[in-house]
Amino acid sequence: MTQRLGSVVPVIVGVGVLAWLCWHFGLSDFATALGRLSPATLVLYFLCGVAVRVGQGMRWRMVANAVGTPLPLPRLIAVRLAGDAVGSLVPSAKLAGEPLRIALLYAGGVAGAPASAGVSIDRILEVISNMLCFIVFVAVFAWAHAFGALHRTALALILMMAGLLLILSIPLLMLRRGIPPLAPFYGSRAQRWFAPLVRWMPVLQRVEAHLLQFFRDRPVTLVWGVLASLFIELLTVCEYHFLLASFAVDLDLPTLLLALVGTGVARTVPAPGGLGALEASQVGVLALASGRPAIGFVVGVVMRLHETLWMAIGLLALTWQGRVLARLRSVTPESKLVA
Repeated sequence: MTQRLGSVVPVIVGVGVLAWLCWHFGLSDFATALGRLSPATLVLYFLCGVAVRVGQGMRWRMVANAVGTPLPLPRLIAVRLAGDAVGSLVPSAKLAGEPLRIALLYAGGVAGAPASAGVSIDRILEVISNMLCFIVFVAVFAWAHAFGALHRTALALILMMAGLLLILSIPLLMLRRGIPPLAPFYGSRAQRWFAPLVRWMPVLQRVEAHLLQFFRDRPVTLVWGVLASLFIELLTVCEYHFLLASFAVDLDLPTLLLALVGTGVARTVPAPGGLGALEASQVGVLALASGRPAIGFVVGVVMRLHETLWMAIGLLALTWQGRVLARLRSVTPESKLVA
């Protein structure tokens, strides 16, 4: 009962926040923006969106090739879309989609250990670029808006993210030097303390072996992966620019960058799809940047349409992959996960 209540409350709160924003700001401004919709600019937005997803698939294929699981690009794109769709429905900054990505590859004939390693490395590359862009985006916005209090807040956020990036770099450096950072989770002490999980510990060890090999032997691939991730971030900025421009919403670059930061933060809020949090974050960004919270609500609604579109496409991709998932029932976990 408590677990069910814990899953329902965030939805109720999110719906409540969204309903209050709709009541407070009304939908007239959004209706006006909808009336100014530019089909040509909307096409540019969609093309940029496709380029972002293709770029993500190409980065993942580069990593998959490096860990010994070469896969066709269309399949990786479809699996990534499916994973992102499920990740959007679960409040985990889209990390909840990673087990689904692994499951889809595993059910399709890829051994569990290299599939898990490939997905993990791909996510690590994306997290690194997200952190770097967070620092740059916040710094650009603070530099463009000379407010004393804002500068102090921006500096605190930058230092916080730099600290998290430093923490992330510790296990990565250990992997680079051949030191297994996950050893405490499958060693003899862990086997005594977590006996029910013992049969999965060899799986974790095997995944780590792939990670060690990648970070030790593929430094060039790692660098190219980070660069590719940063290029994808640039495409994402263009994607959101054309999205808002298609509704005749004009944001200067620093404000747009901060709006993207707000979107990322909203995904961590414990509500499916950041419901309510996404719209509220944009209201806050535009109120801070230009004193126009009403325009921020329009931006939030437009971004909600964007999230819904790609979520729907991802769920269609998941449906298409459903026949692959059905094969999970006929596969013995121990036979492939430790391969």
